[in-house]
Amino acid sequence: MESDEFKELWAAHPVRTCATHTRAYRHPVVSLLTLTDEPLTLPDDPGRRVVSCHATPGSPSAGALRLLRAAAGDGPVTVLSRRT
Repeated sequence: MESDEFKELWAAHPVRTCATHTRAYRHPVVSLLTLTDEPLTLPDDPGRRVVSCHATPGSPSAGALRLLRAAAGDGPVTVLSRRT
């Protein structure tokens, strides 16, 4: 914090609005899931994004995701539809 270079870099770093959202989804097996999503822009294809979703640790949704993961084996867990 005493470095002049650090102070300049810290003052100049761009800060943007966070793009995360918390959304409710309805799944046919575990019913309601509340997940936070984080969209990631692909550097080689800015027109596409990968979205990572997670549940708050210890929440009912985290338990539901564990149940889905166990039922699916080692495969990915897919949420089918977003609740509006």
